[in-house]
Amino acid sequence: MAPLPSSHGSSSASHPKTTPPSVLLVIIDIHPLSWSLLASPPPLAPYPEHLGIDKAQASPMTLPDFVTILMGFLNAHLASRWGNEVVVYGASAGRAKLLYPPPSNAVAGPSKPRSNTYLPFQLLDSRIEEGLKEMALEERERLERGDVKSINHPPAMVSALTKALCFINRIIPNNANSAALMDPTATQDPNAPSTNGPDKPETRIMVINATPGENVSTAQSDSNENSTANGNTQNNGEASQSGKGGQMRGGYVGLMNCVFAAQKAKVPIDVLSLPPPSIDASPPIFLQQAAHLTEGIYWQWNGRGGLLQYLHALYLPPPSLRHHPFVVPPQDAVGFRAVCFCHHKTLDVGFVCSVCLSIFCEPRPVCLMCKTRFPIKSIPTLKSLATYIEPIPIPDTVPPPPVQKGAWSNQPAEHNKKERRKSAHNGDKAEPIEID
Repeated sequence: MAPLPSSHGSSSASHPKTTPPSVLLVIIDIHPLSWSLLASPPPLAPYPEHLGIDKAQASPMTLPDFVTILMGFLNAHLASRWGNEVVVYGASAGRAKLLYPPPSNAVAGPSKPRSNTYLPFQLLDSRIEEGLKEMALEERERLERGDVKSINHPPAMVSALTKALCFINRIIPNNANSAALMDPTATQDPNAPSTNGPDKPETRIMVINATPGENVSTAQSDSNENSTANGNTQNNGEASQSGKGGQMRGGYVGLMNCVFAAQKAKVPIDVLSLPPPSIDASPPIFLQQAAHLTEGIYWQWNGRGGLLQYLHALYLPPPSLRHHPFVVPPQDAVGFRAVCFCHHKTLDVGFVCSVCLSIFCEPRPVCLMCKTRFPIKSIPTLKSLATYIEPIPIPDTVPPPPVQKGAWSNQPAEHNKKERRKSAHNGDKAEPIEID
């Protein structure tokens, strides 16, 4: 017996019939100095355009309160589909650690299982709570040993991103498309299970940032400038520790390498920036670039509560459902600025070495990275030409794409025929009206 034709026509192909299992890798910024700012935020600026939003006061957010909200979001992700998994990393001052799942030598489950609680939820909540307590105890021991400078290190976001990408390469089958990152000459095994079906895992990374973008302590960056002036420069492999623009441990180069690796493997990087505009009006541009280049979602909290609703509405749908039937929120405009390798500052206009492509804030006769010598006569010419360059202003939001003509033809064929007959009967020869 032949199958019945679909009554929906071409509209049935607008979204997938089934979604694959989703693996969510979460990176939490648990820097103690950043959360001390979020626990006592300054008053928010007035919002006279929307009186309903203006009435909401600034809500302080402590780390235990946010972890409780995050638990509800992760449990909702596990309950969305059978086979969903969660991996959580903690990024503290200068170090990153896997919080969940527990290592193989750890205890398999909680000591006292609760009968009225779903066991995967209890395992997730208990293990993340234990991991956060362990990281807090390690920070306290570092301070008791007199290692006070370590508390000023930025969160190890680059280290956590690297571990997350390595975890993805381990769980993806060898015959997947991302296996070409490790071995481009690898051939697919015909006897291996298919990776194009509905059971292929869908991976994504979510970065929860609590460190302000521009309001990073400049004491260390000033010391870096003084050491650079004295000749104590860093090599190309070392990482910059701090600086303007939300510079994190691992440096600009390390972060961009992780972003390009995720872009190649088609792994979206979602970013949730917790510092509200009253703490930091400028977004972390490097994390914003990571979300833009990997087709992820970037959103900054306004400091007025409602975090659980935002998490469910923005970050709960997997990437395969973010365009149909769900809609991605409008993204802010991205500033594609870079960081100089000499002073670790965000630049609007920079000078690039023609040999190693290193970026500097001013022309130099000798490259600090590859030691290439340039003609000294060209330096005044470059400085004079740089004065005529004006930075391009960045708009507030990205303009929506224009509506293409003929978009109404995506509707079912029967509906199109009825509309044509109706217009012919009424004698209306005008062009069809396109509705956004």
